[in-house]
Amino acid sequence: MKIGDMVKIRECDSIPGVIGENAEIIDMQIPEFDKYAVYPLWVKMTSGERRGKIYGFQYDEVEVSPKAYEARETIVREEGVAEMVKTKVVEQVEELLRGVTTVEEIAEVERAINKVKGKVLAEPALGFWEGKTPCWEMFRCPEAMKNECPAFKYRTLPCWQIEGTYCKLRDYGQRGDATDICQVCRVYKRWGHGEPIEIKLRGKGFNTGIAVTK
Repeated sequence: MKIGDMVKIRECDSIPGVIGENAEIIDMQIPEFDKYAVYPLWVKMTSGERRGKIYGFQYDEVEVSPKAYEARETIVREEGVAEMVKTKVVEQVEELLRGVTTVEEIAEVERAINKVKGKVLAEPALGFWEGKTPCWEMFRCPEAMKNECPAFKYRTLPCWQIEGTYCKLRDYGQRGDATDICQVCRVYKRWGHGEPIEIKLRGKGFNTGIAVTK
């Protein structure tokens, strides 16, 4: 297996409804930690109701499937179209800049850029994690997963005090407020100092709105 391979989900006890679906490997890790602390294989679903979502699996829970390459070809075509659009936009911007010749026009372009820059949100401060190695670095979370996780978004609190982090969602019918997994987690053991765990941020979690029918 390698990054970019298409796989089929062979088994999974924690995420209902994904068995038999196709996915693309987006990150792989050496399984150096216990199974409650890290997933060695991260995939992005390419079929089913959870298409586009990212999940972690053990290696034996997936298998490379030739049938999945049809889905991969679709993704490549879609990415190709997106790249064409991006290239077209760049060409249009370059064409506009070719016509900029006077100091006044340059100043106008600079004002427009500064106006846009003011609307771009900077990455939030580290907050609780200042001076510490944050959980998303300790577990090498994939970029797409990291950007959806509330631990990354709301850094004033440690991950164990936030509802709906990926590691707390043992299945997607739960809200992710069970903290028993935190007790054995290397992040809490490193930075929690043995203090009691209490959820302080709710309703902002990863996929907490998903309802599961059984």
